[in-house]
Amino acid sequence: MKIINFKNLIVSLIVTSVMISCDKDKNLGNLGEETTIISSITIAPTTFNSDSSTIYLLKGQELPLNCTVSPAEGVTFPDITWSSSDETVVTVSETGKLTAVNIGTAIVRVTPSIGFGPTAATPALTVNVVDHYVYMNSVSITGAPASTDSIAVGENVQLNATYTTDSGDPATFVRYTWSSSNTSIATVDNNGFVTGTGQGTAVITAKADDDNPGQQPSASVTIGVMKIIPIETFDIPDDPELGMLGYGETYQIKFNVTPANATVSSIVWASDNPAAVSVSNKGNLSVNALDGASAIITATAGDIVKKINVAVAQGRLCYSFANSFSPWTVTTAGAAWYSTDGTKTTIQMTNPGTDTSTKHRGDINLAANGSGVIVVMNLSTYRYLAVKVRVPTVLVAGSNSNGCFKLEMWDYPNQTRTIGPAYWGSSTSTTDNNVYTIFGGDAITPDSPNVLYFDLQGKWSSGNPTSWTTPFNIVQFKFTVADYPVDASWLYDIYWVRTFKTLDELSAFASAN
Repeated sequence: MKIINFKNLIVSLIVTSVMISCDKDKNLGNLGEETTIISSITIAPTTFNSDSSTIYLLKGQELPLNCTVSPAEGVTFPDITWSSSDETVVTVSETGKLTAVNIGTAIVRVTPSIGFGPTAATPALTVNVVDHYVYMNSVSITGAPASTDSIAVGENVQLNATYTTDSGDPATFVRYTWSSSNTSIATVDNNGFVTGTGQGTAVITAKADDDNPGQQPSASVTIGVMKIIPIETFDIPDDPELGMLGYGETYQIKFNVTPANATVSSIVWASDNPAAVSVSNKGNLSVNALDGASAIITATAGDIVKKINVAVAQGRLCYSFANSFSPWTVTTAGAAWYSTDGTKTTIQMTNPGTDTSTKHRGDINLAANGSGVIVVMNLSTYRYLAVKVRVPTVLVAGSNSNGCFKLEMWDYPNQTRTIGPAYWGSSTSTTDNNVYTIFGGDAITPDSPNVLYFDLQGKWSSGNPTSWTTPFNIVQFKFTVADYPVDASWLYDIYWVRTFKTLDELSAFASAN
């Protein structure tokens, strides 16, 4: 009787099936040996890369791509395969040569021919086929120190390049080459990061690197580098402001050194709680906390170490919208964008589209009910809240017919203290909720910014306490900017929002700002 070994038969059939189904020209190696697969494939950059993963080609253009396979030796199956997601736009040969067929976009990918491999072994490029390139026609440099200032040996400065184009459209290839006229004075890396290396001056140049056949615009700045003069004595005097910083405030720590011309840029500053109060390399504080947080700031000058305590005052807001908007948010659906310009933040309100009955709206908030963000109010100390804003229309007191600018502050879920949203505009009545006063005027002027201020010890809609001595939490802190007619601008500007102890303090700041 013949006995059949089914285990050996099944293995034999599997091996035979694999050998039959594979390409007869493929070298599968010894199946009994351990295999080594491709771990990564790197596609070499080209002059037509706008970034590491995007290429722009003109219709009809050809471009060979090169890649490096790792490991370089010992791979069991070393072959690779190129493919295009849309061959009506871009074709790719088996050697990696691209041909731009039609205007459009396609994804070109390279993969191991056998085996899928890790993600690093299947890189892809987005290839955009266009009918023309947009080139830079001018370059400028920002971030350079003022002509009267210098950096010290070993100090750094970050330069940035900007550009314009003839058409105003974004340039296709935004690349620059950076160079220094004297690397013994200052060096610069490929990203415009300058380092002082010796005393003197050096010219730093940024040149467009977009392969424009017509021109290669450039810009230059002169960087002075000074010799480090050691600090002999270093003192930080008492400053009450350091114990009552306001959220959003930037504040320069005052300090004294000898000799007077000592290199103060050699001082190393650090904060033990940067989430609350961070410090720059020049001793400039940035207050990031919404409550009564604190931090220890350490300043080190050679062997001299100084430590100071700084604290955020409850209820004090000193937020500027000149260069930042976060963590404020635009809360009205459809508001497309905001932008800062070094002086203010401009908000675009909801686009009403073709519906002429829809009005513009673009609310912003610091804390939204249910978000978990808490704003602490201390109205016994910081009684007045002011905001500098330019809205698109002249507002009508007691009416939202021409738009409104409202403050909403809630301490839900307790629902014991609420200001807003019952009143629009300005009023002389002390019983109206959400009353504000226009600093220095009687009406909102849309052609220029206005300072509006609220007496937070005034009329609240509910739970008005007999005393304001106890700080309390606010879970909603919001400006409602709404109901602007469709024939008005979609844009409004906001400059700052601050709290003040007295009207005299508010007046002094508003007059100066």
